[in-house]
Amino acid sequence: PIPIFINGVEAHTIVRDLLTSKHEIEGVAHGTTVRDVTYQPSKAASVDAIVNTIGFPLVGGPAGSMEAGRNVAVAETLLTSMNVPYIVASPLLVQSIPQWKQSGVLGLQSVILYSLPELDGAIDTCVLGGLVGDKIALIPER
Repeated sequence: PIPIFINGVEAHTIVRDLLTSKHEIEGVAHGTTVRDVTYQPSKAASVDAIVNTIGFPLVGGPAGSMEAGRNVAVAETLLTSMNVPYIVASPLLVQSIPQWKQSGVLGLQSVILYSLPELDGAIDTCVLGGLVGDKIALIPER
C-alpha cells in the first residue's frame, strides 16, 4: 500500500495528477483514455484501490458537500478512467462509539460522511471509529 495523506479540500488533484492504475495506463497506451494536462506520469504511482479516510467527497471536501452532487462529474471522470475500487472509511466525528452501536450513524453525519461520497462512486463505506470523551478512537478490529 502507498499511503497518501491529504489535508484539505483538493484531494482529487492528487488522484488526477499523481495516481494511475493498470487499467488507465493501458487505456492511454491504446488511445481510449486521455489524461488531464496536469497529469505527471514520471511521478505517478499505480494503485489498486483508493481509500478515503476523511469521508467527505473526493472533489471539494467538506465545501463540496454544500450542494449534493455538484462535483460528481469530476469524480466520475477520475474514477472511471482508473477503474479501481473507491472506498470511504472514516471515523464518526460527532458521535460516540456506544451511541453508534446502539442507534447507528446519525442522520447528518450519515449524509456528509457516507452518502455524498457514494455519489462520487464510493463502493463501500465503513465506520472506523468514533468519539470517546473528546477524542476520536478507532474500533480495534477495523
